[in-house]
Parts: sequence; C-alpha cells; structure tokens
Amino acid sequence: MFNQKSKKTSKEITKKRLNDFFILITICFVIIIMNLWVLQIIKGKEFEQRAVSNCIRLLVEEAPRGEIYDQQGHILVTNRPSVNFSIIPAEISNYQTLSDKLSPVIALDSPTILSKLKNHRQSPFQALTIKRDLKKDTIVAIEEQKYKFKGALLTIHPERKYLYRNFAAHLLGYVNEVSEEDLRNTSFNYLTGGDMVGKSGIERFYDSYLRGEKGKKEVEIDALGREIATIKYQKPIAGNDIYLTLNSQLQQFIESQMAEKKGAIIVSEPSTGKIMAMVSYPDYDPNMFTQQISLSQWQTIAENEDNVLCNRNIQSVYPPGSVFKLVTAIAALEEGIINTNSTISCPGYYKEGNITFKCWKEDGHGNLAIINAIANSCNVFFYTMGRKLGIDKLSYYATLLGFGEKTGIDLPGEQVGLVPSQDWKRKNFNQSWYPGDSVNMSIGQGFLLVTPLQVHNLLCLIANEGFYCKPHYVEKIVAKSGELIKQSIPEITHKTDVSQNTFKIIKEGMKRVVESGTGRSANISEIEIAGKTGTAQNPQGENHAWFVGFAPVDKPEICVTVFIEHGGDGSVAAAPVASNIIRKYLQLKYGQLAKG
Repeated sequence: MFNQKSKKTSKEITKKRLNDFFILITICFVIIIMNLWVLQIIKGKEFEQRAVSNCIRLLVEEAPRGEIYDQQGHILVTNRPSVNFSIIPAEISNYQTLSDKLSPVIALDSPTILSKLKNHRQSPFQALTIKRDLKKDTIVAIEEQKYKFKGALLTIHPERKYLYRNFAAHLLGYVNEVSEEDLRNTSFNYLTGGDMVGKSGIERFYDSYLRGEKGKKEVEIDALGREIATIKYQKPIAGNDIYLTLNSQLQQFIESQMAEKKGAIIVSEPSTGKIMAMVSYPDYDPNMFTQQISLSQWQTIAENEDNVLCNRNIQSVYPPGSVFKLVTAIAALEEGIINTNSTISCPGYYKEGNITFKCWKEDGHGNLAIINAIANSCNVFFYTMGRKLGIDKLSYYATLLGFGEKTGIDLPGEQVGLVPSQDWKRKNFNQSWYPGDSVNMSIGQGFLLVTPLQVHNLLCLIANEGFYCKPHYVEKIVAKSGELIKQSIPEITHKTDVSQNTFKIIKEGMKRVVESGTGRSANISEIEIAGKTGTAQNPQGENHAWFVGFAPVDKPEICVTVFIEHGGDGSVAAAPVASNIIRKYLQLKYGQLAKG
C-alpha cells in the first residue's frame, strides 16, 4: 500500500516538475520574443544606423586625373594635394540645422550646403565633399569644432593644377564640381554628388579617359567617429595621360600676338588635321574653378561682357565677309558661269533693282578676271557671280565646302553656324528670298554665319585641293602603366568632287592676294603664301577682320586663320598677325627667322 502511494506521489512530482519546466521555457521564449520585438520594431532603425554608421564607414578615395602633355612631352596639367571637408549624410539627423551651423565655419552659404546634402540621397553612407581646398585657418577651426558635426571628415584629395595659368585655357578647359544637370545627364552616370568633372575643353571631351577609378575603403570606427581598423581597401586607379598635338612655343607666341585684342586664331597641319595652336581671347585662369566658387562669383564670370569662357573658334558665329568670296568663286567656276578668261567690269558699284551695292574701292577696279578679282577682293565681281548663281547654288556650295555643319573636332560645344536658304527665310521671317539677298551673301554678308574653325577647314580643303581631315587636338592617350589606349590617325571627313583645275585657279588667286593684292602685309620673302583677306560688316560696331593663309603654296604644311573681333580691315589688322605666325613657325621648325 505504501509502495502504491509512493509511486503515485512520485508521478505527481514528476508531472509538476515538467509543468514548471514548460512554464519556465514559455516565459523565456516570451521574454526573448519581446526583446526581439523591442530591438527590431521599437529600436530597429536606431540600431541599424548605429551598426552601419557608427561602426562601419564607407570612404571613397578620388583617383588622380590623368596629366596632360603638349606635343613635345612637356606637362601642362597635373594634380596637387588638397584638404577637403566631407560629411556622411546618413549620420546627420537634421540637414538644415547642420547647414546653418557649418556655414560660418567653412565660409560657405547654408543653401549651397543644404543643396549638396539633398542631392546626395542616393549614397547616404558615402562621404560627400562639402568644400574643397581648405585654407589652414579653416582646417584649424574645423578641428576645434569637429565634435559639433557628426559624420564630419577632413580628407586629402588630388586637385587639378594648371601649371601655366591662362595658357591654352580654352583648349585645356577646366574642372569643377558636378552640377545637378550633369547628374541628370546619362553620359555621366558614373558620377555622384561632390565629384569633380571636366566642364570644358579637353577636360570635358575626354573626361572618361582622364578621371580614373575611385578607391574604396571600409573602416571601423568608435562612438567618437575615430577610425579603429581598416576592414577593406581598394586602391584608386589614376586616370590616363593625354598627349596633345599642341606646339606650346607657337601657342605662347600667338597668345602674345592677341594681347589686348578679342578674337580667335587657329593653326593646323592641313594634311593630317593636327591642331598646332588655337587661341581664343580674352581668356581666363582655369585654376580659379578648382576651388569652391559662389553663385555670385559664377554669375560675374558668366555675365562678363568679354565672354571669357567662350571658345570663339568653335562657340561663336560671325559673318565671314570676303573670305566667303572663295566659295562664290568655286561655285561660279564649277557651274561654268565663268572661266579664267571671263572678265567683269567694276565701276565701283552694282545695281540690283533700286538698290546700289558698293565696292570697297569707290572708283572701281575696271575689267577683272577671276584671279585678279580674288587678289583684289572686288565686290562687284562677286556680286555679279552671286546674282547669277542664286541662293540655291550658293547654299549648295557653302554646305558642300563644310559650312552649316560641325567639323567633328574633339572639343565640346561646337556650333553649326547658319547657311540660309529660301525655306529658312520663309520660316523665320515669312518673306521671300530676294535677288539682293544672294548679292549680299556672295561676299559673306547677310544671314550667313560661320565659326572660325569652319572657315579654317575651308582653307585646309583648298590647300589639300578637295579634302580636309578631321581637326583634332589629341595625339595619343596612354595609361600610367605605359599601355597605349588610343592613337590618333588622320581621318578624311570631308571630300568634294570639285575639280582640281578649279582649286588650282583659286590657289593662284590666293597667291596673288599676298604677292600684290589686299594681303600684301602677310608677305614673307622666304616662302610663298596663299591667302585671303576679309572685312565683315558688323551692325553692332567696328567691322571684324579676317585673314586665312597657307604655306608653302605648292606643298602646304601650315594653315593659319586669324579673326580679330572689331578689328576693322582684315588687310591691316589680321594679315600681319598671320605673317608673324608663319615666321615663328619657320623659326621653330627650321631654326631661322624669316624676314619680311
């Protein structure tokens, strides 16, 4: 009986213990689940931010941009170390508060800081550069107040340095911080807020070659934001170096010729399209853009009446003036309207209906054939040709010879100019095309607008007797390892079916221009030069001056285009400059200075 009772009691005790155990287990599970709920639901976001932001930081190291060299291998653009101030947006609770507090410390307005932070939302855990190239006193101030700015970093990055300041500024271009517009541009999908990007010139056109690949670094930090350990590191890869076709000595000489002037000059090798020099004046110092500039500073630069950022060679359009007579002459010869024996009498004026068009020589040139008409730039001769050709033929030959389209040069922002037509005038002015419009266009006036580079390509086409190569600045692109990434090869991009005989007649006329015509001030005794002067009427002020020329005539190795804005007469303002450039070229190539 005792044993039965004892067995019963033992079973009851065991059962009770099991129940207690299950209750305990249940309570533990409830506690664990509640803690998990608190951790994940109540404080999940806080712990997530602490885990990512306060323990692990992702830092990006900018890659040094590739360096830029001239034709002789002299370095023109390099990099220098710069101390930058950055912020990790994910560690900031209130952007506006931070912007207001930070503004006086780094001398940058609060709206600019706020805009940078908001535009960086796609990469909140990546350090965002707020201000570059800090001065020593700013660095000290930041270090003293760093505790106020959570997620603040001082880092050293490569900054662009243009060794010779204004030298070849429009060619080299400049870099600046990526804009909102750039970030929306699909061509720059590799950019993030705070990045530096090429904005003009070679820096812009070859940005993807120059910029390299960013480095990445994951570091562990403590509660005070101090680095404890490096978890992962990927070294940045420097950008590729670019070697230009630019002859620095010639470029420097031409820049000295343009001092106190406005205008554009291009010098190239016609058989290859290599640009040896290109000057646009006034110019600027690209170094000013490597630092942070305010909106007001930018507006001052952009609204400057001299338009210093504009590369006048490709981004401005002008009437070509008498240089266009070469196009009219080619058209008239090709269409059989004249030949070398045809003569036209110039009394000093030309009548079209009740409108009188004057020749620049008031008492007239008398009877002229095509070669002497080119040499003396007789307006009446070309008025007559333009009237006989009509707008359709004038427009056709202008387009055939390269006007109204881009040249394809490896620089951004090239304009196409304007070759007018009957349809164009009807659409834009609701007017018919009048015979007087053709008369005006025949000497490069009226609606016709061109870039200096388009005029230069016409010159190269005549020098080559029917073709020109794509104008280019880059000779080769080389990786830091020495690997050849790209080698430029002469590329014929424009070829015409104009007869060789026509080109020989035009070249003879251009040779006479320099020997005894309107371009005598470009004459050099040691070498034969073919050229053409131009004086383009400007309704806004003084006339524009043109001169185009190549040498030697029989086997051209240099083409020169000179455009002086508001320069007056081309024979006075532009031709002597071209002569000086050709003399300098001869000196540099053959070791002697040609005397005029």
